Amino acid sequence: MAEALIVVVLQKITLALGAEGIKTLASNFKKQAPDLLEVTSRIRLLQSDFSMMQAFLSQADVRRSNDKVLEAWIEQVRQAAHEAEDVVDEYTYHVGQMEGTNSFLKKALNQAAEIKRWRKLAAQAKLVEDRLQKITETKNRFDVSFASGRIDNTSSYSGNHQHLSEYSCLNGDVDFVGNVTELKQLTDWLSDDKKGHSIISICGMGGLGKTTLAGSIYKKEEIKRMFACCAWISVSQSYRVKDLLKRILLQLMPKNVNIPEGFDTMDCLNLVQLLQRYLHDKRYLIVLDDLWSRDAWKFLANAFVKNNSGSRIVITTRIETVASLADVDCEMKLRLLPKEEAWTLFCRKAFSRLEDRSCPLNLKACAERIVEKCQGLPLALVAIGSLLSYKEIEEHEWDLFYSQLRWQLDNNPELSWVASILNLSYNDLPGYLKNCFLYCCLFPEDYEIGRKRLIRLLIAEGLVEDRGPESTLTDVASCYLKELANRSLIQVVARNEYGRPKKFQMHDLVREISLNISKKEKFATTWDCPNSRGISDGCRRISIQKDGTLTQAAQSSGQLRSIFVFVVEVSPSWFRECYPCFRLLRVLCLRHCNIKKVPDAMSDLFNLHYLDLGHANLQEIPRFIGKLSNLQTLYLSGSVLELPSSITMLTKLQHLLIDVGRFGKSASKKISHLEYLQTLRSIEANNFLVKNLACLTRMRSLGVMKVLGSHNADLWASISKMAALNSLAVLAADRESSILDLVGLKPLPQLEKLMISGRLHEGAIPPIFCHFPKLRSLRLCYSGLNEDPLALFADMFRNLGHLNLYRCYNGKKLTFQASWFVELKHLYLSSMNELKEVEVEDGSMKNLHRLELWGLKSLTSVPEGFVYLRSVQQLCIGSMMPEEFHKRLVGADQWIVQHIPYIGEP
Repeated sequence: MAEALIVVVLQKITLALGAEGIKTLASNFKKQAPDLLEVTSRIRLLQSDFSMMQAFLSQADVRRSNDKVLEAWIEQVRQAAHEAEDVVDEYTYHVGQMEGTNSFLKKALNQAAEIKRWRKLAAQAKLVEDRLQKITETKNRFDVSFASGRIDNTSSYSGNHQHLSEYSCLNGDVDFVGNVTELKQLTDWLSDDKKGHSIISICGMGGLGKTTLAGSIYKKEEIKRMFACCAWISVSQSYRVKDLLKRILLQLMPKNVNIPEGFDTMDCLNLVQLLQRYLHDKRYLIVLDDLWSRDAWKFLANAFVKNNSGSRIVITTRIETVASLADVDCEMKLRLLPKEEAWTLFCRKAFSRLEDRSCPLNLKACAERIVEKCQGLPLALVAIGSLLSYKEIEEHEWDLFYSQLRWQLDNNPELSWVASILNLSYNDLPGYLKNCFLYCCLFPEDYEIGRKRLIRLLIAEGLVEDRGPESTLTDVASCYLKELANRSLIQVVARNEYGRPKKFQMHDLVREISLNISKKEKFATTWDCPNSRGISDGCRRISIQKDGTLTQAAQSSGQLRSIFVFVVEVSPSWFRECYPCFRLLRVLCLRHCNIKKVPDAMSDLFNLHYLDLGHANLQEIPRFIGKLSNLQTLYLSGSVLELPSSITMLTKLQHLLIDVGRFGKSASKKISHLEYLQTLRSIEANNFLVKNLACLTRMRSLGVMKVLGSHNADLWASISKMAALNSLAVLAADRESSILDLVGLKPLPQLEKLMISGRLHEGAIPPIFCHFPKLRSLRLCYSGLNEDPLALFADMFRNLGHLNLYRCYNGKKLTFQASWFVELKHLYLSSMNELKEVEVEDGSMKNLHRLELWGLKSLTSVPEGFVYLRSVQQLCIGSMMPEEFHKRLVGADQWIVQHIPYIGEP
């Protein structure tokens, strides 16, 4: 829907009009002032019009996708929104240019050109106003109305029909494959002898087989006989509580029971009371299939009486917060089918007409690619397999189908319901989450998207709303990603040391469908095959992934806002040729591109908020980088670079990331200008830098390298002023001789992650460590500790989830006592040459998941206490462990670790 685009436009208008100094700017450029203020006024009018348009669209019935008049009208709204976005971005661009004009001579020379630009922009804004007026007239003329209050029975049926497609196609299948463990668990939950009232949930992304699993149990007569009455209710997105209650009652009541008089006209209260009376002494089973909201449960919970008869309620849902309605230990999270089961299910469908239902040799390569694309999603395996079962057993035909899979999903009627099922989750999103979701499809297939990177990109694009001073944009964006994961639209594929999502990934088919939506909405497109030319017409964001030139892609896209390049080789003239399409760029990602030199013309990108030049073989960072006055994120990791003093002119910079960066004397003195900086990693210390870091009070993640003993006082005093600091890494210049004395450090109440590399003062844990109450990850290297620090750590850090001890302790024994480190998930012990014994008591580290041992040259046997580490899933043995240790690990000491599923190299 165009609603998502309007959200972007409104947020950009708010930022543009909220910028400080517009009136001051007008007073400094008096001849241009009337035109500047006229454009500002017209943008305010657009803000008002689009706010009303957004309110109207937010009530849209997204299920009426076959309404051609509605689609045509929405396309007009979308076009107007794009034109408005152009006006706002041009406005921001010109304001940036004017702010950069300092000298009197430049002002005088630019006056005529500026007046012409502002008048042109005012005319463009007027055209958008006129278009919006015509769009409103068109709505009235053709009676375009789609408010939720006017949903009729036909549209309700349409919404349910999408749901029933999943149920009928999957649940009626005799070829039930996979989820054997889940099937048994669900049977056990339903048939156990507990007298209490139990709520069970089955959660997972659309098409994963939740309905199939629940239905396979519900249909079993031996299960139904355990209950006095049963009901299966498909809730879906368009539920009415009154209708739900009626349907439940009609299913629960035997046909020979007379329906109470006035049943059809009863209100919700009377229906709830009727249901309570009927169930009060019965053992009942109720399945609420496809529940989308906890709101529906609020009405139903009172009706399902708790009568200690052993009743069961089963909820299937795509949303984790809804799944959490279940009782403790009664939540089931369905996973994608493993490769073997996915292959079996696909072959049963695709080759159902063959006697042995196995894949012919000539099709195996293509069939394996199709199954891999489905990534274990039963819905896709069944649908695509069933469609292919009618095709000839001919390699070329199957290859052609695979190459057109994205088109097939969007246009083939036999597969359209697959997209419909997956689109239900997208359609249920509010506008701001739709933008966030579509942004994820800019990354290549199977790409693991870093959480922090994605958050910074969303903020740079203006896709994150300001929710007030109590929360930062980073916090809001984190909530967006959490909600998308909660709705099963993106998957968490990696977590950090203390359990927070670190990387996300999109399922291949979800990504394919999102690309179709994104192209239709002109939100973004990908250039990922040789014949991609022209597919990006009008899209604001483009991703170059393979087989295509940057110039071709950009020139077919008009005015771009974001460009991602995932190919290595780029033409030397790429920027000059593409510049007309780059003027309004907000995001430019050239990570791993071989560009060596930053083009001079890049200095004119006033609207640029995010610049990624990581691992790009750069020889230097040009001085003109300071002209990019709106830059928020500058990613330079992968290079050792001298940072120019002009970088301190980037007064809006929030994140500066570099592997080893050096500030010169001038830049170090002016670093206080970067008052909004939140991330600075990793920078070399010098006398001026460590002192002036004290001005960066918004800092949340700091990494300082090559720290000398002479830096201690100023460095720790500066860090003490960073009240919001969340992550800190300090590395001594000479890690085995330079002393890190933390005596000047004050409490850091928000610190969660700490790395100290270098000798600690007097070889002891600093007392200040006990003032890090939220610490979750601790890494100590070369500390020179003389006493076992574990007792102190256990007392200081109750929430510690990650502990990494590298060449930091000179003693012979480490002791983990019972009840210590309850939250610890990952323990890493390395290169402590004197360590001969690791004692682990029963009850210590009872939630440990991963244990790594590296270079412990004196540890010759497996510690017997490892037998108590019952939750460990991985025991990783790194290099330089004694040969005797390896022998005992597979021999005499094997009994100690035989409960651990994985034992081997990291």
